[in-house]
Amino acid sequence: SGKTNILESISLFEKGRGFRKDNVKNLINFKNSEKNFFISSKYFDDDNLMNLSLFSQKNENNYNKKILINESSSSDSIKHFQNLFSLIYFLPEMERIFINSPSLRRNFFDRLIYNIDKDYVILLNKYRKNIFERQKALKNYNYDIEWIKIIEQQIADLAIKIYKKRVENISLINFNLEKVNKFQNKIYKISFKLIDDFLENSQDFKSNLFDKYLFKLEKSREIDLIIGGCKFGPHKSDINGFNLDNNFNINQYSTGQQKTILLLVILAHCYYLINEVKISPIILFDEVCSHLDDENRKLLLNIVEELNIQILMTGTDKNLFSFLSTNVSYCNIV
Repeated sequence: SGKTNILESISLFEKGRGFRKDNVKNLINFKNSEKNFFISSKYFDDDNLMNLSLFSQKNENNYNKKILINESSSSDSIKHFQNLFSLIYFLPEMERIFINSPSLRRNFFDRLIYNIDKDYVILLNKYRKNIFERQKALKNYNYDIEWIKIIEQQIADLAIKIYKKRVENISLINFNLEKVNKFQNKIYKISFKLIDDFLENSQDFKSNLFDKYLFKLEKSREIDLIIGGCKFGPHKSDINGFNLDNNFNINQYSTGQQKTILLLVILAHCYYLINEVKISPIILFDEVCSHLDDENRKLLLNIVEELNIQILMTGTDKNLFSFLSTNVSYCNIV
């Protein structure tokens, strides 16, 4: 019926391609004779109203999205809105995030960093671009050594900044998880840690990581040429969670328990955004009520009632939301 499409349309107001990561061209209804899409929305920040317009725009053979804030496309207007607008979302495929590929966990925790630091995505993109430029240069067997060194210096600098951001964010999550323990029936004393072959035990960043990183990059040129990219770095990191009482890895927990922990992470992150960063995020829960046990229903209810923020949920049956309070608006999509 298009329930998820509504949530995706909201996610498109952020930088990037929305939570489905789809190309702009694929977002256009193929029956649309105009060959574009248009989304209109109103955004309230306290008593301030912003009229938002987002639409596709064809540039030669490529499609881009364009956003207007109160009919203005100025960079100042857009940056002001993006610093206010913060999304956290839960999608069905995230239920098993702790047993799926490390890239899903990196993306999830990177999004939490982005909610705090909107420039973080620029840092990630610069890092990826330099990895690509290095690989392209290495394919030329007569490459300029000095040029490769310059690229590798940029990679090392960006990589260590990404490492620091991730370690700081994981520390914040661990700290705020302790604050939301009161919402659990069963207390999961969970702590997350960045797992990375390069960092090992150097996550305090007191050692000279920059020189170590440069040395490893130089030594890995031949193998990187063969395998493509780079065999180490923040693009290879993983994030694991452990029970502090018994050091039990949460990837061994049941699906329901893993969902509980994921909801707790979202709750802890929201607490930090609201109380410390002074940002009120919007939470998008797509099909979150499917396969909810009593513990997770209570936890979800606590998130809805305790956080003074906007939360949008989708589901196939109104009865799935019967545990919610009366302070809820329902919308049927047919």
